[in-house]
Amino acid sequence: MAPIMFVSLIFFLLLGYPVAFSLSALGLLYAIVGIELGLFTPNLMQALPNRLYGVIENETLLAIPFFTFMGLILERSGMAEDLLD
Repeated sequence: MAPIMFVSLIFFLLLGYPVAFSLSALGLLYAIVGIELGLFTPNLMQALPNRLYGVIENETLLAIPFFTFMGLILERSGMAEDLLD
Protein backbone atom coordinates (compact mmCIF):
# COMPACT_ATOMS: atom_id res chain seq x y z
CA MET A 1 0.00 0.00 0.00
CA ALA A 2 2.98 2.34 0.53
CA PRO A 3 3.82 2.70 -3.21
CA ILE A 4 0.21 3.59 -3.95
CA MET A 5 0.29 6.19 -1.18
CA PHE A 6 3.50 7.68 -2.59
CA VAL A 7 2.12 7.87 -6.12
CA SER A 8 -1.09 9.51 -4.92
CA LEU A 9 0.93 12.04 -2.91
CA ILE A 10 2.96 12.94 -5.99
CA PHE A 11 -0.28 13.22 -7.97
CA PHE A 12 -1.82 15.63 -5.44
CA LEU A 13 1.35 17.70 -5.33
CA LEU A 14 1.43 17.93 -9.12
CA LEU A 15 -2.16 19.14 -9.04
CA GLY A 16 -0.96 22.07 -6.96
CA TYR A 17 -2.28 21.26 -3.50
CA PRO A 18 -0.08 22.40 -0.59
CA VAL A 19 2.10 19.75 1.01
CA ALA A 20 0.50 20.00 4.45
CA PHE A 21 -3.02 19.49 3.13
CA SER A 22 -1.96 16.70 0.79
CA LEU A 23 -0.18 14.78 3.54
CA SER A 24 -3.00 15.14 6.04
CA ALA A 25 -5.79 14.33 3.59
CA LEU A 26 -4.01 11.29 2.16
CA GLY A 27 -3.06 10.09 5.63
CA LEU A 28 -6.67 10.17 6.78
CA LEU A 29 -7.92 8.68 3.51
CA TYR A 30 -5.52 5.75 3.66
CA ALA A 31 -6.22 5.29 7.36
CA ILE A 32 -9.87 4.75 6.49
CA VAL A 33 -8.88 2.40 3.67
CA GLY A 34 -6.59 0.51 6.05
CA ILE A 35 -9.38 0.16 8.60
CA GLU A 36 -11.78 -1.12 5.94
CA LEU A 37 -9.22 -3.64 4.67
CA GLY A 38 -8.50 -4.79 8.21
CA LEU A 39 -4.85 -3.76 8.17
CA PHE A 40 -5.14 -1.94 11.49
CA THR A 41 -7.82 -1.26 14.09
CA PRO A 42 -9.80 1.95 14.55
CA ASN A 43 -8.32 2.28 18.05
CA LEU A 44 -5.22 3.82 16.48
CA MET A 45 -7.32 6.76 15.26
CA GLN A 46 -8.30 7.59 18.84
CA ALA A 47 -4.70 8.58 19.57
CA LEU A 48 -4.74 11.24 16.83
CA PRO A 49 -5.95 14.15 19.03
CA ASN A 50 -3.29 13.39 21.64
CA ARG A 51 -0.59 13.32 18.97
CA LEU A 52 -1.73 16.65 17.53
CA TYR A 53 -1.82 18.27 20.96
CA GLY A 54 1.65 16.92 21.67
CA VAL A 55 3.03 18.58 18.55
CA ILE A 56 1.26 21.87 19.27
CA GLU A 57 2.47 21.86 22.87
CA ASN A 58 6.15 21.51 21.87
CA GLU A 59 7.84 24.83 22.67
CA THR A 60 10.85 24.12 20.48
CA LEU A 61 8.73 23.97 17.33
CA LEU A 62 7.16 27.32 18.23
CA ALA A 63 10.26 29.10 16.91
CA ILE A 64 9.63 27.98 13.32
CA PRO A 65 6.58 30.19 12.54
CA PHE A 66 8.16 33.11 14.39
CA PHE A 67 11.36 32.77 12.36
CA THR A 68 9.47 32.71 9.05
CA PHE A 69 7.34 35.68 10.18
CA MET A 70 10.51 37.61 11.06
CA GLY A 71 11.95 36.85 7.62
CA LEU A 72 8.76 38.04 5.95
CA ILE A 73 8.79 41.28 7.93
CA LEU A 74 12.45 41.91 7.07
CA GLU A 75 11.79 41.29 3.39
CA ARG A 76 8.67 43.43 3.14
CA SER A 77 10.18 46.35 5.02
CA GLY A 78 13.30 46.38 2.85
CA MET A 79 15.62 45.85 5.80
CA ALA A 80 16.88 42.55 4.40
CA GLU A 81 18.38 44.26 1.36
CA ASP A 82 19.90 46.96 3.53
CA LEU A 83 21.48 44.34 5.77
CA LEU A 84 22.99 42.56 2.75
CA ASP A 85 24.41 45.83 1.38
